[in-house]
Amino acid sequence: MSKYNDFLREQPKTPGTKKKSNQDLTWNILTVAMLVMTLFAGAFFFSLIRNPYSSLNPFAPNTQVPPPATATWTPIGYDSTWTPTATTPPTDTSTPRPTFTLVSSPTAYKVATSTPDFTPTIASTATRTPRPTGAPYSIAVSYNESSTFRADTSCNSLFVAGQALDAKNKPVIGLFVKLGGGVPGKTIFPVLTTLTGIDKAYGQSGFEFNLKIAPVASTQSLWIQLVDQADAPLSEQFKVTTYADCKKNLILVRFQQK
Repeated sequence: MSKYNDFLREQPKTPGTKKKSNQDLTWNILTVAMLVMTLFAGAFFFSLIRNPYSSLNPFAPNTQVPPPATATWTPIGYDSTWTPTATTPPTDTSTPRPTFTLVSSPTAYKVATSTPDFTPTIASTATRTPRPTGAPYSIAVSYNESSTFRADTSCNSLFVAGQALDAKNKPVIGLFVKLGGGVPGKTIFPVLTTLTGIDKAYGQSGFEFNLKIAPVASTQSLWIQLVDQADAPLSEQFKVTTYADCKKNLILVRFQQK
């Protein structure tokens, strides 16, 4: 009974509040720290989402290369003052072809008179004048001092020059003039050829041959001739005499159409 009484007298022991309060404080601190770390982690990840190229990102992606600039097309327009003008095509003009009118021939008729019949007299028919035979161009030769026509020449050379004229004394340009033969000290081979109208010093249809030798005497050993572009002769092959005289170092030839 004594043990039971002692049990009843014992005061109930109060649990230790000090140890419990220390444990609560530790958990509170850990909870706050966890909340703070969670906030920092959330802010950190939020910043990485907004800017994945941030220096805080240990696994930052490669820097994007900006796309190349796209060329801008600029239309080209006409000047403000340009006005298109319609061009009217030329109209073909029909040229009437010449007509041929027949010449009426005289018709013999008889006049009724009281006089006896008579025999009409036939009018004389016009006679065509025949064209002169031979070459169509004649040749006239004269001798001069070359400085008369060309001040830049002297007695150091022998010249054959002249011009070609038609029947109305108008210059004829584009005909060929040939010079052949030779003189003492110079043989002309092949034949020299020039065109009328090349040397205007002797007229609009002038021509010239420079033999490039001093004047020398010769008797018809040099010849000259006028031909057309088909090499058909327009004059005879005229033989020329030369003189050893400075006053005659230019042999002036004139081709004249008949």
